[in-house]
Amino acid sequence: MPPGLADPSLLAAVPEILAAVADRLPGGAAERDVMPLIRDAVMSWARQRARLGGQAASGTDLDALTQAVYDQRYGLGPLAAYLRDPDVENVDVNGCDRVWVTYSTGERVAAPPIAPSDEALADLIRTLASRGGQTARDFSAASPLVNVALAGGARLTGTMSVTPRPCLSLRRHGQLNVTLASLIRLGTVDQVTAAFLAAAVRSRCNIIVTGGVNAGKTTLLRALASEIPPGERIATLETEHELYLHEQEQHPDVIAFEAREANSEGTGSISLHDLIAHALRHNPQRIIVGEVRRAEIMPMLEAMNSGQDGSMCTMHANSPAEAFDRILILGLRGGLALAERAIHILVGMAVDLIVHVRKGFDGSRTVRYVSEILEVMPPGDTERPAVNRLFLPSGPDGRAVVAHSPSPAMLDRLAAAGLPAELLDGHRIGGQPEGWLAVTR
Repeated sequence: MPPGLADPSLLAAVPEILAAVADRLPGGAAERDVMPLIRDAVMSWARQRARLGGQAASGTDLDALTQAVYDQRYGLGPLAAYLRDPDVENVDVNGCDRVWVTYSTGERVAAPPIAPSDEALADLIRTLASRGGQTARDFSAASPLVNVALAGGARLTGTMSVTPRPCLSLRRHGQLNVTLASLIRLGTVDQVTAAFLAAAVRSRCNIIVTGGVNAGKTTLLRALASEIPPGERIATLETEHELYLHEQEQHPDVIAFEAREANSEGTGSISLHDLIAHALRHNPQRIIVGEVRRAEIMPMLEAMNSGQDGSMCTMHANSPAEAFDRILILGLRGGLALAERAIHILVGMAVDLIVHVRKGFDGSRTVRYVSEILEVMPPGDTERPAVNRLFLPSGPDGRAVVAHSPSPAMLDRLAAAGLPAELLDGHRIGGQPEGWLAVTR
């Protein structure tokens, strides 16, 4: 459990102590310079509390209170302690005193209150929403829903008015510098699957990563992006920053777009759909969309099919084959005036691979792994795109194993990117004979 203030009276003291020392805490100061000042203010508060007959605070409590005041002034308030713990994955708050923490082991435990009152919790969300992201985001009765990327690699979702109490969910991204090599160590992919995916990125395949909620789609997308040559210009487009490619030294030429929500008057919103069309004018060589949720799927597919080869995105789907239905639904929901077959033809022409990730448990820890890879081709005898099931789930854990060879055209692309053809042949499920005609139409 990260250090925190379980005592509500100590939690309530944080704004009081901060107010007493705020005029001596300059913005942007180094932690080593301001911690002594904060510590002195905490000790003064503790002595005053003792004189008034209050309970004496322990040394541990005083240390936690000092850190809490610093976090309130310079960081993410009581959430900062969770971001300092590499084992924390999610924090869910249903009112100030109902806090649940999920760890990478899959364990979910109750945690100390995160604010002294629901009003203070709403104020905390409001403050973080105004600090996070590229633009300040409103959180009020008029705008009771907010999503914002926070410093340190996390996404905050806040809700009020439409729930009985203010609610907060923190999703922590712990793998910001992830590569395919590190995913091998984590067990997400084996060496063969990693080699295949690396060649697919280098050969500029257009890739959609699918999976369920919290299955590891964004982490895999970051790892795939690590295979993009450093000299290429990349545009990332997200509703809230989660990829953070623009903060990594490996890719010096990244333009990072973040959608903007409407203001309290309902104006000023900029959607991913708007951003994709605009991003193309900034001369990117690849477009990466953090997650496709709405009508932006169509300009994304058009970008893939008109010069931005090697582009990638993620999409929520419970199976890779379900991605086609999801694309169709998103396109129709967005008012696209195209026949279903035309949409399927566009998908078949634009998308090269669908990579599916799943989440499971291995003993005492949560594991995420690639379970299937499909090669996508234009429709043949039916309305839907043709599919070559390259990697299929195998064994008790359902991890991806080579099932069929890529089409000749795909095989040539991968070979040109350095993938030895014999690598796939030597790791086929059950030693099946070579052949790529395992196509679902």
